[in-house]
Amino acid sequence: MSTVVTRCAPRAWRAVLPLLLAGCAATAPHPPADPIAGLGARVLENYIRPHARELAASTAQLQAAVGPYCAQPADAARRRSVEARMADVAAAWAGVEFLRFGPLVEQNRLEQFFFWPDPRGVMPRQMRTLLAAADPALLEAASLRQQSVAVQGLPALEYALHADDASRAIAQGTPAARYRCAFAAAGSGNLARLAVEIDAGWGPQSGFAAGFARPDPGHDIYRSGAEVATEVLKALSTALHVARDQKLAPALGDDAATARGTLLPLYRSGLTARYLAAGAAALEQFRAAARFDAGLPAGSGWIDANLRDELRRVQEDFDTLQRPVDQAIADEDQRDAIVHAVLLLANARAIVDEYLAPALGVNLGFNALDGD
Repeated sequence: MSTVVTRCAPRAWRAVLPLLLAGCAATAPHPPADPIAGLGARVLENYIRPHARELAASTAQLQAAVGPYCAQPADAARRRSVEARMADVAAAWAGVEFLRFGPLVEQNRLEQFFFWPDPRGVMPRQMRTLLAAADPALLEAASLRQQSVAVQGLPALEYALHADDASRAIAQGTPAARYRCAFAAAGSGNLARLAVEIDAGWGPQSGFAAGFARPDPGHDIYRSGAEVATEVLKALSTALHVARDQKLAPALGDDAATARGTLLPLYRSGLTARYLAAGAAALEQFRAAARFDAGLPAGSGWIDANLRDELRRVQEDFDTLQRPVDQAIADEDQRDAIVHAVLLLANARAIVDEYLAPALGVNLGFNALDGD
């Protein structure tokens, strides 16, 4: 059985004790006749649509900030505005990236927006080639959209604005620097376009969203509430897997000496901590919007409560960091908080897979990454 942090365990042992079912059991309301009734509608209205709108708004604001910056690249205030808007986009993206179904996966929007993980370094290699060529035709929206997904999204934009001492280089205004900034402007426009498409895909006119909210035997994808519940819990489980096993564990290494900060997402801009903390906060908000506790059997309320607490503690761990995450993982004192966050993420996934899903009558089966 997986190790799971419990609410009733002393803090020093939270990351190592198994679930104590008898000790943690708490009275929960009696479930409705169908414990997953209305799940899709709750998640859609209370979580997905607000966060899709937030992504569209934040990318539009980033696009609006990059143009003036490129017009006056030596203006420090305009540079700070771009960096602040990019941080907002990273946080907003963390709120939707785990919805690996429907609008996000259609037309490879997930990969277009955030090509990652990238263990072979495809993005930086292609970006070096692209920036060296300085082809003005590539800056056209239609042309950029036809390029490799590795150069279309937020990691590529981060590279353009931060790699190779980009802030200083862009401020100098050389031809190469002007092209780099023009590419950043084109990239921010591409992100805004993708965000609008994702938002529309979850909007009132979307047949996919309608079926998700109101599954029906005649719908092409969601024929029952059980299929929607499986999608929701699979998204949650997969997100916890990605956060632990793809975003953090490879970079942590076995100890501070073997840590590799360059494996972390968004390390060049120093946005890793905000991005990861926003991801944990998003999963907690998603959990709250789903109201899993309303459908749990009597005496099983501790399942939802433990999941809530673990996700909140992950956020707390990132909030304690005094250095950027790519530096903290190689710091003997700072890395403990990140190691603890990794344990909490594993615990949270065990709660979802081994307790929450069975309690709701959901068989998760394979996750969204199986077969990749």
